[in-house]
Amino acid sequence: MKYSKVYLIHPDYPGSFYFTPNWPIGLGYIAEALKNNDIEYRVSDLRFPEKRRTLIQDISIFAPDLIALSLMTSKYKHHYSLIDKLGEAFPEIKITAGGPHISLLKEKVLYDCLRIDFGITLEGEETIVELCKGREESKTEGLIYRENGEVRYTGDRQYIKDIDSIDFPVYGGFEAERYDAKSINLVSSRGCPYQCIYCCVKLVSGQKWRARSPQSLLKEIEFFYKRGYRIFNFNDDCFNLDKKRVYAICDEIEKRNLTIELNCPNGIRADRVDKPLLKRMRETGFRHLAFGVEAGNNKVLRNIKKGETIQDIENGIKHAVELEYDVELFFLIGSPGEEERDIEDSFRLALKYPLKDVRFYNLIPFPNTELYDWIENNDYFNPHMDDYLNGNLMWVNEPIFRTPELSFSQRKDIYKRGLTLGNRLRKKYRYKYYLDSFRKAGFLAYPVSFIASSDMFQQLLKRVGFLQNVRFFLKKIGFFERQITNG
Repeated sequence: MKYSKVYLIHPDYPGSFYFTPNWPIGLGYIAEALKNNDIEYRVSDLRFPEKRRTLIQDISIFAPDLIALSLMTSKYKHHYSLIDKLGEAFPEIKITAGGPHISLLKEKVLYDCLRIDFGITLEGEETIVELCKGREESKTEGLIYRENGEVRYTGDRQYIKDIDSIDFPVYGGFEAERYDAKSINLVSSRGCPYQCIYCCVKLVSGQKWRARSPQSLLKEIEFFYKRGYRIFNFNDDCFNLDKKRVYAICDEIEKRNLTIELNCPNGIRADRVDKPLLKRMRETGFRHLAFGVEAGNNKVLRNIKKGETIQDIENGIKHAVELEYDVELFFLIGSPGEEERDIEDSFRLALKYPLKDVRFYNLIPFPNTELYDWIENNDYFNPHMDDYLNGNLMWVNEPIFRTPELSFSQRKDIYKRGLTLGNRLRKKYRYKYYLDSFRKAGFLAYPVSFIASSDMFQQLLKRVGFLQNVRFFLKKIGFFERQITNG
């Protein structure tokens, strides 16, 4: 074994959406692959403040021969700085990085961050095991490495066809009690067959959709159900592509007599649901659905190659609302060809139905996407935003590009309007949620819910270590536990 002890790191994302500690699914799968091949590992999630303070000491105690980090693109310079510090502290330990950032930019990452010895692209479960076992680097598919001062890439590894063959993460060695104590994040499929011009999913997890069987998925759900978990969140990019599979999943839940809550916060396809399917899902515990609407009319949807019509989208929303789902909508701002009147269509749709949440995002051009090439070829990039990938991307009101239809100043004004609308709807729903949760506090429920639902308190809750512990304590004693229904 070339590398028998691996130190896994989930970095922090200061000031970003990714700062909130939730289950690190990608590292969970990597850890499972290492365990199954008798490779010892330890995990450190730097989103917890004390883990950042003790990182160097913890690595020294564990004495690994390989350090591995999983990186998103947001805050990549912060991560490069962390890697430089690790390289200085432990020059004898090799450092590898994987995750979407490496898959997207590949060799460029190793040219930009000289302390990274290896990059692992796409699905990393097999690549990291082969690296640890000492397979020749030039023959290890999906590996970026250094040779004689040059950066080499062996080429993309074939995507794993049978993802039932991959063991789901059980998070051994992770501090499970530090994450959401009552929910588990799931990935039941990989890849996306659609052609959206802005999306980099197909560059990271492939264009061929590969799904786990209902039996494999329920094995994972039952594993955590027996350990007290009752809320499960699907993080798939195309959970409902195969409607028959969704029906089969519902049947398996019913067969096992599981009283659980299931959510799809990452978004589902509106054109792949109908009222009978949504009704069946509701009967077996599905509660929260997000729809990636992106635009409020067919003109813009065609421009971004969404593959859905506004009629598909409205039907999905309407049926979900009628069945009393918690519905969340995602919109993009500033797509090619989108005018101010098109944005008004998005705002009207956002206000048309009783929703849990509405979010308006800046459209982000990721390298190697059709959108990026279109912007670059037309010289639409904002010259003051040349390093936008290092920022908070969708959540900062600083347009990355313009279009003939919308100037930089127009885009900023529209973003403010979308942010105000989303905050208003979100706060209204949040207050109701906390009021229901704190009913046991009697008359104090009203002022407590008002404070807890405020934007200031929510930001503190996400960023301050002490309040993270308070939130964990309240979850543990049941204040935030949502009522679980069977439809």
